[in-house]
Amino acid sequence: MLAALRREGDPYALTAGQLSQRMLVTTGAVTKRVDRLIARGLVSRSVFESDARGRVVALTPAGMTLIDQLIEEHLANEARILRGLADSDRAALERLLAMLTRAVGA
Repeated sequence: MLAALRREGDPYALTAGQLSQRMLVTTGAVTKRVDRLIARGLVSRSVFESDARGRVVALTPAGMTLIDQLIEEHLANEARILRGLADSDRAALERLLAMLTRAVGA
């Protein structure tokens, strides 16, 4: 959820329905996760500006700090994993992953 909000860009906020679509989970699952993240101070829930019936979930500064740290760790781990591959193997992997992405998207 933190990554989905971060990818959204400033103001790093989405409705529960939008989060549900991006995370491929039910809105009920989103609600449970939001509640846990609110308790940890990583996201906030507020009234949607254009419709007082709706709610929007947004990253807090602590959530932004954490997700940025996790992204750095993830990228470093990817680099570590790929370090052992020859350039030609990396190129082949990139080509195969692109083919897989197209096949899944079709």
